[in-house]
Amino acid sequence: MRSELLVCAPLRVESAALRGSGLRIVRTGYGPRRSARSATRIGGSDFDALAVAGLGGGLDPTLRAGDVVVGTEVSTGERTRPLCAPELLARELRRSGLSVRLGTVVTTDHPVTGVERLALARTGALIVDMESGVLTPAAGERACAVVRVVLDTPRQPLIGPGMPWRLVGALRRLRDTGVPLLRWSRTVVGSGWQDTVRSRWSKEVP
Repeated sequence: MRSELLVCAPLRVESAALRGSGLRIVRTGYGPRRSARSATRIGGSDFDALAVAGLGGGLDPTLRAGDVVVGTEVSTGERTRPLCAPELLARELRRSGLSVRLGTVVTTDHPVTGVERLALARTGALIVDMESGVLTPAAGERACAVVRVVLDTPRQPLIGPGMPWRLVGALRRLRDTGVPLLRWSRTVVGSGWQDTVRSRWSKEVP
């Protein structure tokens, strides 16, 4: 059975990094406003599974630039959405030699730094971005995943020494998520995973 995975890559550099893995990629734009417009368009598209893939800001102090975070759920503060088969996706990524953590992805409407970032870390979330929580509703009841590669952390700020090299490394890790994402989608589509996810959706926090 052929499964059609649609991958949302917010930024041009993220989209470029993912090309070449046989993925169907849509560049959705930076931030929540552009993401909302893209989600409206995507929701009516023909696909079997949706993934949001890109870079993000690490919250947990043990994370390092280049680590891969697979979302178990994505939260906007107002709504929390569980994600499909994150353990399976993490296993596929580890098979490719990537360092992977599982946890909550938080989406905010602005870049977070300093005290605000520490407050988000105290919630137990692993990584923050500005798009995933806006894009994932476009999946509807279809399988949905979020993969974010850590670009910056409280100890490795976005603007600071070594950032160009960290960016290059993070984009290489992002490129390496392509084939594992395809393997994940082929397993979850039509395999019974969807029924499990639908039962979890019924428990979403409004």
